[in-house]
Amino acid sequence: MRLASIFYGRVQVVYSWGRYGWTRGGGKTWHGGIDLVGLDDKTIRMPYYKGKKITGKVVRARIVLDRSNKTWEWGYYVCVQLDADQTHDAVNFLYFCHCSSLLVQVGQKVSSGDALAVMGRTGNAALGDCPYDHCHLEVRATATGKGLDPTAYAGCDNAVGIYGTAEDAAPTETGEIVIDVSYHQGIIDWTKVPYRALVRIGYRGYGTGKLMKDEQFDANLAGAKAINKLLGFYFFSQAITEDEARAEADFCASVAPTGYPLFFDAEWSHSVHDGRADNLTKAQRTACARAFCVRAAALGYQPGVYTFTSFAAANIDYEGLCKDYIGWLADTRANYDTSLPRYIHQYGQTAKGGVPGIGPETDLNRIVKTLPTLDKPDEGKLQIVTIGPISMGDAVALMALCKERGLTEAGLYKSEWV
Repeated sequence: MRLASIFYGRVQVVYSWGRYGWTRGGGKTWHGGIDLVGLDDKTIRMPYYKGKKITGKVVRARIVLDRSNKTWEWGYYVCVQLDADQTHDAVNFLYFCHCSSLLVQVGQKVSSGDALAVMGRTGNAALGDCPYDHCHLEVRATATGKGLDPTAYAGCDNAVGIYGTAEDAAPTETGEIVIDVSYHQGIIDWTKVPYRALVRIGYRGYGTGKLMKDEQFDANLAGAKAINKLLGFYFFSQAITEDEARAEADFCASVAPTGYPLFFDAEWSHSVHDGRADNLTKAQRTACARAFCVRAAALGYQPGVYTFTSFAAANIDYEGLCKDYIGWLADTRANYDTSLPRYIHQYGQTAKGGVPGIGPETDLNRIVKTLPTLDKPDEGKLQIVTIGPISMGDAVALMALCKERGLTEAGLYKSEWV
């Protein structure tokens, strides 16, 4: 997917900049902007300038009803004042007009790709009975100046036509809901869980650096597999060297079956940010992630990287890693940056008990792009094993084994005295 204009996917120019001739004004009204229709995407986004990322601040987000103010013609509109010294032209203000609804507020900082509004036909578009939703994009040197050529911001020619491809459309979040779980979810009744799950294998201590298995891993592994809900795994890394990252992948392989996605979890250690890996440079953390993924692939996993948007911006080359590995990105904002690659999007969290079989809050994700396939090893069919009656000594030994394998907490081992 690629944002070439103010919409993802195809954009249609229905009325170009600088023309005369419209029903209003008897054909004598000059058109100071360019009318764009998003054919695959209704969300209007902050554009790029000739492919370069730009930033600015929202200075207007409103509708004007007083017709003595000519901006009433724009209906609902957003005005962004560009930050200084970004472009090589006279443009300082961008106007996005005729919107059906607004997604930003005055004072909000925005950058290329951020959602601003939803295209519509308000203002004089409604008055003229316009037959299509669109965005009138206008660019100016001053807030009250004349509309300048918007071509560098429109991302297409200033001529009627259709530009771009449907393949550049942003992924729609209509995919499968999946959850991710760890000891934070406590003891799970997997027989009631309706979603596939990404299970935390473990973590490296942010103080000691010790490799630890998640306290509920065995139970979660057994429970998810028993009901065919195991999607994959993740490991919370605090590696500070590439060797440590490879050791983390080896640790995962020592306790978890291969043939599944395995994600390198890159985030802060905790709220204070004083963990052993929190001071790594972006390059160092990226190198650790890549070393983990290379080793995970060699061990038989489908490697990937998990992080969240603001962390990815400055602390790891998430986009670069996603060229080779599965991206799993967390961003709970309504106007999150959809230009960042991902196969899985973590979009929110349930209230307590929101997922059947789980008491605490649980992270919710959607698969927004089909995961790469990886042949899983033939682990055989599930078996029902009946043993007994057996002596107390054998029962205690069997109970210990089943507990070690997570079968007791998953509700898969039962016994009674006779």
